[in-house]
Amino acid sequence: MWTRDTAPPRPGDPLTVTERATLVLAPNANAWTFEGTNTWVLAEPGSDVCAVLDPGPDDDAHVAAILAAAGERCVAAVLVTHAHHDHAELAPRLAELTGAPVRAAHPRLTDEPLQDDDEIRVGALTVRVLYTPGHTGDSVCFLLPDEGSVLTGDTVLGGGSPIVKPGRLGQFFDSLDRLSEVLAAPGSMILPGHGPVLTDPLAQIERRRKARLRRVDQVVGALAEGVEDPEDLVDRLYPDLHPDLRDAARISVDAVLAHVQTTHS
Repeated sequence: MWTRDTAPPRPGDPLTVTERATLVLAPNANAWTFEGTNTWVLAEPGSDVCAVLDPGPDDDAHVAAILAAAGERCVAAVLVTHAHHDHAELAPRLAELTGAPVRAAHPRLTDEPLQDDDEIRVGALTVRVLYTPGHTGDSVCFLLPDEGSVLTGDTVLGGGSPIVKPGRLGQFFDSLDRLSEVLAAPGSMILPGHGPVLTDPLAQIERRRKARLRRVDQVVGALAEGVEDPEDLVDRLYPDLHPDLRDAARISVDAVLAHVQTTHS
């Protein structure tokens, strides 16, 4: 298993993480995607069908790696946590190659958008949909109820925090609450869209909640001192920021400002 204490797999090398989930790391590592997008092949043990979740970038080598991980199993569904290209770009092509339908919440990707608490059957495997907006308005997570694992896309990352756009921070906190309830069972794990598996899900969710709340407190304090310009707030809150991540930090600051205006007015 790939955790915070182990090295990530090489792109294209399938890694069995649970008895129902195999990881195929996409070859798209950068400052935004960390080691790359985690593509998941999901199947009940012994089944002749599987689902591919977050197929990732449209890359020939990645297509081959996904199909190799599926093996002799038929791909019966292509599941997408949200429509960002690093998770969903390959979905239409993979659907065409396999004949499997794309299942997502965003209507751009499917004619039948997923709804909260939908259940998807992939052979004997049950996958439950959890609507978890915040990172995007179409973000969903997928629960494997027979083992307690939740595939979180970008809602909860293996490390760091996702971008949350202005107007969605309240939704993000609500989604963390929802995931805390679902992941309370012993043995539950987070299988994220980027980064390593999280085997202590409740502690990790609480850590991320506190980090966001600290940012809110920092912005409130800065505003009280007269620092109001978003670029100045980025400099103050992220003093050692990598240049490639400045746009992401600016979006996060704008989201906190919008949240503060709503909750502190």
